[in-house]
Amino acid sequence: MLAKQNPHYGKIVKANNLDPIILNKKARGGVVVLCEHASNHVPDGYANLGLSDEELEMHIAWDIGAEQVTRKICEMMEVAGVLSQVSRLVVDGNREPDHRTLVPSESDKIIIPANRDLPPSAIAARKKAFYDPFHSACDELIEAHIEAGVVPLVVGLHSFTPVMDGEARPWEIGFLWHKDPRLAQAMIGMIERETELKVGDNQPYSGNDLYYTMERHGAQRGLPQTTIEIRQDLLQDDKIILEWAALLADVLDECMRRDDVASVRHY
Repeated sequence: MLAKQNPHYGKIVKANNLDPIILNKKARGGVVVLCEHASNHVPDGYANLGLSDEELEMHIAWDIGAEQVTRKICEMMEVAGVLSQVSRLVVDGNREPDHRTLVPSESDKIIIPANRDLPPSAIAARKKAFYDPFHSACDELIEAHIEAGVVPLVVGLHSFTPVMDGEARPWEIGFLWHKDPRLAQAMIGMIERETELKVGDNQPYSGNDLYYTMERHGAQRGLPQTTIEIRQDLLQDDKIILEWAALLADVLDECMRRDDVASVRHY
C-alpha cells in the first residue's frame, strides 16, 4: 500500500516533534533515500523568520513534492528513508557545517529577515537542534545497513523550480554527482532507455558545488550515491507523483542488482 498523500501539501506543516522522520527504520533493502528539504515548517519561536505564509509555501522554503515522492519510493520498495521536518530556511541540511548559506539570508531574491546578521551562537543553536539530528539519523541508518552486510544505494531526493533567476530550466529530471559517477550514470542511461524525458547530467545544479549530504553519507563510505532533482511543475498531483515514484523505484531496483553499481568503491 502506498503512503497517503500529505494533507498539508502546499501548506505550512505544523509538527510537534521535529526530530527527523525515519521511514522503514528496520528495512535493509539496499536503498536509503534522504530528503533534507521535505518540510516548510518553521518552529514556534522563530516568527516565521519574518516571512509571510505565502512566502513559506514557495520553493524557497522546501523542495515541493519531494516528501511525497520519497515516501512512495520507500513504501513501494520497502526501503528506508529519512525526512527532515524543518524548513531549509531555518537551517539547510545539504550544506557544509560552515557554508555561508547554511542559514540563508536571501533565497531567489527574497530576503529572509530573521536570518540576517545572525551571531554564531544562534547558528550553532539551529545546527544542534535540527541539522545534527538529521545527519545523525542518516549516519545511524546507513551504518545499520553496512553492519547487516548490505551495500546501500544512497539517494538524495530533491525538486527544482522551472525558472530560477529568470532562466528557464528545460530538464524534467536531473542527477547530481561529484567524483563517483556510477549510480547517476546508470540511472540516466536507464531513464533515457525507457522514457523520452529530458534528463540533466549534473543539471540544474552541479554535484561539484551542492553535494554535502551525498558526500558525507555516501561517498565518504565508498557507497554509490546520487541526488535526484525533479522539476516541481511535474509534481502537481497524486497521479504524477505516483508515476515518478514508480519509475525511480524500477530504476533503483535494477541498479541494486548491478555489480558495477552496488559495491563499495572510493574515488
